[in-house]
Amino acid sequence: MLGPMTHPLAGALALVAGSPLNPMPLSALPADLQPLVRELGRHGFSVKLAVPPVRGVYGLYQARQRTIWVAPISFELGIARPTFLHEAVHAVQSCPTGVVAPLGWQLPLAPVVRQQIGGILATAYHGNKAAEQEAFALQSQPDAVPRLLAALRQRCAGRAR
Repeated sequence: MLGPMTHPLAGALALVAGSPLNPMPLSALPADLQPLVRELGRHGFSVKLAVPPVRGVYGLYQARQRTIWVAPISFELGIARPTFLHEAVHAVQSCPTGVVAPLGWQLPLAPVVRQQIGGILATAYHGNKAAEQEAFALQSQPDAVPRLLAALRQRCAGRAR
């Protein structure tokens, strides 16, 4: 007889019963991201650490609802930080018009990373590829948080609470 940890369905059962599908508090994001979470809120954006309403994505930004979604499973996969930063870029890109458009940032990337991003965009994205490329590029920058905070304050100033 198989024990509970070796049963062929143990992983699937743990996924259903455990946290990867349950909403999480915003405090689950790292401390250095909390100022960005607060500033997004001040500018009318909502951040939800919950399963996005679109199947198969780790993160989502809904411009109409001004809502950022980060799937709880992204924490288990170790990609919550870049996922949140990626979607935060889209929120900033949507100010002030509500339409996601590139900010025009020229960000340093290693050639292999640039190539990887190009491959992802060629196969998986059908929307605004320039905005997606910018979001992918920023999510790994060491100055991503201060850069986003400054852009948010500048571009979204009219919506501050």
